Amino acid sequence: MKETEILDKLKEKTIFSVQDISRIRNFSREYSKLVLNRLTKRGLITRITKNAYTLQKDIYVIASSIKTLSYISFWSASSFYRYTEQILNTVYIASTIKMKPIKFEGYKIKFISLKNFFGYKKIKTDKGDIFIAENEKLLIDALTNHKEMGNFDEIEKVLQEGEINIEKLVSYLKQINNLALIKRVGFLIERYKKIDLSKYFKLDRNYVFLNKFSKKYKSLNSKWMVKLNDN
Repeated sequence: MKETEILDKLKEKTIFSVQDISRIRNFSREYSKLVLNRLTKRGLITRITKNAYTLQKDIYVIASSIKTLSYISFWSASSFYRYTEQILNTVYIASTIKMKPIKFEGYKIKFISLKNFFGYKKIKTDKGDIFIAENEKLLIDALTNHKEMGNFDEIEKVLQEGEINIEKLVSYLKQINNLALIKRVGFLIERYKKIDLSKYFKLDRNYVFLNKFSKKYKSLNSKWMVKLNDN
């Protein structure tokens, strides 16, 4: 079977492995490895990590397809949506399991395991399919794993620049049922979108820091029970 025929078959997949080569025409595992090595050396395919190869060039297409259940989120999703001006060399991926980071073509692909895995969509592009967080889940992911956003200003940009579906956001917050998260989101939505979510939730009387990057605060908001480091 000619290499061009093999490459045509591989175009159907974003990520492929030895097993995928074997299935093309019942090739042996050893022969499949030989084919992959030959194609890699000739620059026709690119090795991502052990037993994972691609024909794709777009880092978002590749990174969001390495693991079956995964999607771009955090600072990378903000960059994709153009909410941030920062140029990143790390691609942040939400995943169902913990994985070691992968270095690929000058990028670091970092996987963050999430308990609440939902709220993402598939975007079709001319470079391939990209799996990425919806704005509502991006905000939740950012406030839950704040360090993956760089700083608090970057979290605020999601609200300043992005459109938020309030009904969907409330549904996600109820599904997660984390009071600290609800308090932070409720305060920020009211600040930036001028929408009051308080009728949807019953809060306790424990204060939480709005900005988890800082443990200092200047004032308190008694409605949402958050500690603020601004006035």
